[in-house]
Amino acid sequence: MNQACKFLLFGAALAVNCSHASEYRFYSAAGIKLPMIEFAQQFNQANPLNPMVNDFDTAGAAEGKFIADTQSACLITTIIRLEKALSTGVLKGTAPVPLADTLGGIAFSGDFKPAISNASELKLALLNAKSIAFSDPSRGATVGLHFLETIKKLGIEKEVLAKSTLAKDGIETMKLVMSKKVELGITQVSEIIQADAKTLLGPFPKEFELSSRYAVWCRDSKDKNIAMFLDLIQSEMGAKTLHTFGLRPVR
Repeated sequence: MNQACKFLLFGAALAVNCSHASEYRFYSAAGIKLPMIEFAQQFNQANPLNPMVNDFDTAGAAEGKFIADTQSACLITTIIRLEKALSTGVLKGTAPVPLADTLGGIAFSGDFKPAISNASELKLALLNAKSIAFSDPSRGATVGLHFLETIKKLGIEKEVLAKSTLAKDGIETMKLVMSKKVELGITQVSEIIQADAKTLLGPFPKEFELSSRYAVWCRDSKDKNIAMFLDLIQSEMGAKTLHTFGLRPVR
């Protein structure tokens, strides 16, 4: 619990009015980082004594942190994870609120972008790449897990892993791409656009497409400040914000 104070001027006297104020801790998948930063700014302007504090990680790690933090407010991760947690009793309460969809994709740091429109082109691009980064599957990275399955299906798992770097999350993957430490980065298209849209090579080809739906679940959706946030993120302005950062709002 944090203590917040208001300083009030009465004539020549300065009075200090202190009240206890708690923060709202949000744990979110990294693919929704920039929209959540914008939403937090609006939330905190309206609610300065009870600010939103964001923590971003892989979809799985965000879920783990949220569950471990009994004072956490809201979790934004894939709807599949939320529905599983609710069905198994790990989380209890109302259904999650669907927010937006994103596709898994590839970022490129080189000069001449390879084609990846089908399985053959994707296989060739991965084999020709000098270095690759993707989010660590052991940390619950949605795209990382999908990428492992993809290279297995393409029959190039050994070759690809030999030149791959496991990143903490998509944000770290994009840092490696933008600093040209790796040639290809595998992460959510939304994370690529939010980091540097010019590096976007494209989504996975249709046969390997990965579509992830983000949703939000809050411990107390009736809390007036949480209700305000849920209204904001589902509003027309909220949809425009999500779209601006490479996400497809759920209608």
